[in-house]
This record gives sequence, structure tokens and C-alpha cells, in this order.
Amino acid sequence: MIVDVHVHYVSPDAFETVRRRSDAYGVRVLPGDGVRLQIGDEAPTRPLLPALYTLDLHTKFFSKAGIDTAVFGPLMDIAGYSLPPAQGAAWSRLQNEALAAALREAPGAHRGLATVPLQDPATAAGELSFAVRELGLRGAMVDPNALGQPLGDGTFDPFWKAAADLAAPVVLHPFLLEAVERFGRHYLHNLVGYPFETTLAAASLILGGTLDRFPGLSVVLVHGGGFLPYHIGRFDRAHETRPEARVDDAGLPSRYLRRFLYDTLVQRSDALRYLVQLVGHDRVMLGSDHPFWMGDPDPLRVVREADLDPGTRAAIFGENAAHVFHLP
Repeated sequence: MIVDVHVHYVSPDAFETVRRRSDAYGVRVLPGDGVRLQIGDEAPTRPLLPALYTLDLHTKFFSKAGIDTAVFGPLMDIAGYSLPPAQGAAWSRLQNEALAAALREAPGAHRGLATVPLQDPATAAGELSFAVRELGLRGAMVDPNALGQPLGDGTFDPFWKAAADLAAPVVLHPFLLEAVERFGRHYLHNLVGYPFETTLAAASLILGGTLDRFPGLSVVLVHGGGFLPYHIGRFDRAHETRPEARVDDAGLPSRYLRRFLYDTLVQRSDALRYLVQLVGHDRVMLGSDHPFWMGDPDPLRVVREADLDPGTRAAIFGENAAHVFHLP
């Protein structure tokens, strides 16, 4: 079984509900061609790619790529962390119920990940529990930038505790960035900003002690872990030489590399080979990022070209995902 753990989908039923009851969610579907949302006071979203709300387009991609099943994540553009807690909770619940219903009716054995209102960690914990226990979702996807708060801050502990207790993996997927003028016109917000956000969040979870407080927690880093695997020596050097890196009593950062899981979305076979050698073949899972432009239209290729043994390829193609996400 070949499993893609990095795809994005929002059920259009959620949009239809919002059209009827926008005040309950703080979300509006804007008029015009395509689908654009207004989340609270945030800037309107870019027009959503049709595949983000059309399961048939995902199915066609899977068939062409040779993928058997997927773990569908939500869309961080519309997570709604800026909403008041009650509206944020209602919006997360709507997305989760609509996703679960859509996947139940879809062909195949696909599974989903919850959206949670991370602006209120206790409510996020409750929503994750509902999504896993009542809806059958397999974990959550969250933005590494929780309105500027580091994810390793103790205020998020109720959410991390729930994820650990439920054995529900949490996928960190970047979207929200602070404005950086030097990102300029060359798409650097995505090329540099997104891997940076993943790296910053992973470092916070390590050095802030979250991974020590919740030893059963599973966290997935997309885009091959951002910059973390490739600069882990710099983190170790800081831990050895700077007291700031030890202020929360975390151990040597490289010892935590295997506390994370990683997807294959590094675009180069030599980079993937290094990642597998560094963290172990049992910590890497196939990921395409469909349907986005920076995704991999042929995600199996980079694994096949990485000069890995057959057992390692099988683990990456699906065995690891089946274990992590409790797939049948």
C-alpha cells in the first residue's frame, strides 16, 4: 500500500454551510468566480485551487502517481486562528465534520486530519479528541506560526497532552508568515519562509521541553523537516556553548531528531538519501503536497532514485504511514 501523507482538501459542504450561517463562524464565502474566503478580519484568501475542494481531482492525481490511499490534511490558509475562540471552535468543528463525511463517501480507504482552534489550546485539545474519537480522523494539522507564539510555549501543553494521550500525530504545515520585505518578488516567502517556520517550530518543541514533557507525542515535519536536519550540528553547537539553548533543560538537539517524522518533499534524491541516513528509514513518509505548485507531481520518483534498499522504500512508501496514522 502506497500512502501519501501530505495532501490538502476542504469539503465544499463547509462552504455551503458558511454561506447560510456566516455569522456563526466568522467566515464568509466571497462573491465571484471560484472560491475565496474572508476569515474574520484577515485579508481575503487567494482563490482556492479547484482540487482543494474537489475529491475527484485528487483521485485522478493518485491514480496517475500510483498512490493507493492518502491522509488528507486541511488548508492552513483558512485555519482561522485569528477568530474569537467560540467562532474558531465552530469553524474547526464544521471543517472536521465535513471532511469526515466526505471521506466516508469517497472511494478508497482515505483518512483525514483535523483542524483545531489553536488560539485556545484547551478547546483545541477538546476538538482533537472529538475529531479522533467521534469522527475517526487520525490526528491534526496545525500552522507552526500560532499567531506569533512559539509552539514550545507551555500555554500549548493542553493540546500537546491531548495529542500524546490520543496517539494522534500532529503535522506542522506552514502558512502564516510575518511580513519580511526582503522576501521580495522571487517567491522567497515560500522557498525560504515556509522551511524557516517549520525549523523554528521544531526548535521550539525541542528546546522548550515539549518533547520531554510528552514523550508519546508524534510530530510530523513537512518539506523534509525544513532546515532542521541539515543544520542540526549548529543546534548541537549552540547547546554546548550557549546557556540560552539550555535554559529549559532540553538535551542535545540531535538526540531529538528521531522524535519527529518527516515527509519526502525535498525534491532531490540525494537530499532524501541524506535525510533517511540521518533520521532512520522508519521516520520518513511519502508526501506530495498535492495540489500546490511546489508539490511533487511524481512523488514516488524521488524515493526510487535515492538508491535505497527495497525494505527502506517499502517503509517510506506506506508501512511507516500505516503505523503512524493507524491505517487498516
